[in-house]
Amino acid sequence: MQVRRRRPMRLADRDTGSAAKAAALRDFRRFPERCVRVGTAEWRYRALGTAARVLLAIPGGELVNDLGFEFALAISDTHRVIYPAYPRVTSIEELADGLCAILDAERIEQAAILGASFGGSVAQVSVRRHPDRISALILSNTSVPLRHLTPAKRLLELSFRAMPWSVTTGLLRKVLVKTVDPAGDARDFWSEYLDELLSSRLTKADVVSNLHIQYDYYRRFRFTPHDLDEWPGRILIAESDTDVLGPSLRQALRETYPGAEVRTYHNGGHATMFLRFDEYLAMVREFLDSATLPDSSGQEHISSRRCGARWPR
Repeated sequence: MQVRRRRPMRLADRDTGSAAKAAALRDFRRFPERCVRVGTAEWRYRALGTAARVLLAIPGGELVNDLGFEFALAISDTHRVIYPAYPRVTSIEELADGLCAILDAERIEQAAILGASFGGSVAQVSVRRHPDRISALILSNTSVPLRHLTPAKRLLELSFRAMPWSVTTGLLRKVLVKTVDPAGDARDFWSEYLDELLSSRLTKADVVSNLHIQYDYYRRFRFTPHDLDEWPGRILIAESDTDVLGPSLRQALRETYPGAEVRTYHNGGHATMFLRFDEYLAMVREFLDSATLPDSSGQEHISSRRCGARWPR
């Protein structure tokens, strides 16, 4: 399927209303989903752009591969974007290995990875499990797994497991709308988007499975500032002073990656990509342009890459 090359978006061109977002989502969805099977899981993803440098943009707890459609469209003018959805699996390692399998399927030797919220957890496991496949790491509005938060993660999982799906969808709707559009600038668009998401694309089993993975991640993983001493890539931390992740969690992330570049946004909430779109896009482009990112063509090296390699914890 051929998708026409779009004119690069100038900041003054951007319309934040419902009609503009609906048109952008239609534009994004013209890129067909591709599939790769890893074990019993079917991974679906979209590939945008033709640039040599690759950005693996992974979802957060929404699990799907189009919530960040505007960002993916905008940055695909300068970078090839691989945007997967998460299948239902049983561990965060399976998610990391699935991302590696997508890179294999696309014959991509290395990619920068951007993970926001839960996606940041997956990104941190991925760079430790497959360091030779990740060239740069962007951690946005996320945290490291801290032992004292494990009981809260378990309680959250059990609570959602016990709730009727109708109650769960109501809660998810409120959280997502408050996260991506607190001012209500595109209320009609997001209402329709969430109707579709929560009625036909996500199930209770998907949500509970992901919450269990989050609990298990906090229970089993511990990161240190020395984990990536031998990894040559660069790290960017994007945080907000109004994130639901409070100061102590943000500090723990910074202390785990003391060499990272840190950008702190005022009033960026938990979804800085949405609330501070223009600045966020410029930041990511600047970081990726300044990082040393290999060409994506390394086909001859793919057979030697170690999807599923163990990271000693």
